[in-house]
Amino acid sequence: MEKLGRYEIRGELGRGGMGVVLRAYDPTLDREVAIKSVRLDGVDEAARASLEERLSREARAAAKLQHPNIVAVYDFFRVEDRAYIVMEYVKGSMLDAMIAGGNRQNTQGMLKVLRQAASALDAAHAQGIVHRDIKPGNILIDESGNIKITDFGIARITTAGATETMSQGMGSTVGTLGYMAPEQIRGEAVDGRADQFSLGIVAYQLFTGEMPFQADTWIALSYKIIHDAPPQLTGVVSPVMQTTMERAIAKLPGDRFESCSAFVESLSGAAPITGKSAVVPAAAAPRSRMVLLVAVASVLAMGLYWTFLRPKQEAPVAVAPATVPQAKLEYTPPPVVPKVEPKLEPKQEWIEFVPIPAGQFLMGSDTDEDQMKPRHMVRLTQGFEMAVTETTEKQWNAVMTGKETGSQFPKSEVSWNEVQSFIAKLNAKNDGFRYRLPTEAEWEYAALGKTTVDRPRNSMDVAWYHDNSGDRKQEVRKLLPNGYGLHDMLGNVSEWTSDWFEQDYYASSPAVNPLGGKTGEIKISRGGSYETFGMQLSTNWRFGDKPDFKAPILGFRVVRVKR
Repeated sequence: MEKLGRYEIRGELGRGGMGVVLRAYDPTLDREVAIKSVRLDGVDEAARASLEERLSREARAAAKLQHPNIVAVYDFFRVEDRAYIVMEYVKGSMLDAMIAGGNRQNTQGMLKVLRQAASALDAAHAQGIVHRDIKPGNILIDESGNIKITDFGIARITTAGATETMSQGMGSTVGTLGYMAPEQIRGEAVDGRADQFSLGIVAYQLFTGEMPFQADTWIALSYKIIHDAPPQLTGVVSPVMQTTMERAIAKLPGDRFESCSAFVESLSGAAPITGKSAVVPAAAAPRSRMVLLVAVASVLAMGLYWTFLRPKQEAPVAVAPATVPQAKLEYTPPPVVPKVEPKLEPKQEWIEFVPIPAGQFLMGSDTDEDQMKPRHMVRLTQGFEMAVTETTEKQWNAVMTGKETGSQFPKSEVSWNEVQSFIAKLNAKNDGFRYRLPTEAEWEYAALGKTTVDRPRNSMDVAWYHDNSGDRKQEVRKLLPNGYGLHDMLGNVSEWTSDWFEQDYYASSPAVNPLGGKTGEIKISRGGSYETFGMQLSTNWRFGDKPDFKAPILGFRVVRVKR
């Protein structure tokens, strides 16, 4: 078992801007912990010393915060070219999941989240610590339904009016743009009122399902946050709530509430209008095989191709013809009726879809395998609907045989070619939709789940992979969905996409609606499987196989668009 000092490493929880977060066990104190790991190599000695001091300062700042709604910091140490911060391990989910759930009537639950977050922030502000990156991804909900704010690592400590700064580079800012206060975007000094602004944005999301400021580019979004008034939410929240949230996200810090708790208490007196919602109920952000992205021979030579089980020759699924019941007529022999194929009328609930809006995102990675490089901006101009789950055995049988039989396990050991037969039957319904596999870009965009985080912080809560699956597939919907409400986008079984693999495609692919190579020998699959190890549990890892290949870890989910 891998160890760091006295800590036993048990897996990876996620990755962020600072580095990797590991799940570990402390045998001395008999408790699980989270360890933030940051690389110190690749820079000169002066830069390394500066970074180590920054991390040490981060740990000291967070260790001051003894509050039930703040993730506790236990230890800080360095081993060779890595620094480590040991923190409280919170078993639960990020607030993103609650927002994705779409239940806008749970007023008391949402106010509880905001009230606890406000209490934690006010306690930090009282000690001169500003979080500076409050967002749903940094608010965890534990198994008891209480919240814990994490990642005070970018906080600045202010004491007696002086600011202890961090070296960041000219013109840089810390935080997540959509949640930043105007003064933070402008690079001005900030205090607790900047955190209140961010909490106000989170409140908008909780009660409406949407961000108050939205734009296609960071320049346009920055302008809106600094200059534009938030949208009117008539029919979604009460006028009093609208006024309260507008004050919390006022352009000038002096126009906001005196504290975060004062803001939330003002919200408590105004409940949202029930029966309305600003967002479509969401359906919701990794994997185990090695990247495949070259012709099979060269992949094997490079050691990048995952070794699957040897493909089995599988006969096509036989569909037994049904006999139409015959009416008995007295004194008349029953008519001869020809045998017919089963009528395809799958029930709507057999496959549930959720809308994925048009948008843009950064696709690929600059830090992983070569076949995922370079990271590049992609824009999808048309929204689509994606199946909430991987296609199950029950759904497969319903479409292919007309009989609703089978389990809620993903349909696997199915080739790309066989999937086309399934899709053809769906399209034969002529129900106004065109069914197909997602493009690689559509899949990655949906898998991000409204975030920019390619590796989940709470891996075991959202993905079946080597550490928690027992190396076998699991029933769908057993873990938390991502921000769109999609289940098992990472782990369980890999999912076929429509794209052909083409060498170096990312370097020259279209920036708008990329479709993959025009032809080839390998089809790309995404999302990892129940055998995936934590380091490969990511939205941008790519895999691939020949279209006739089948394996227990290979499945699919479909998308549809209006005809």
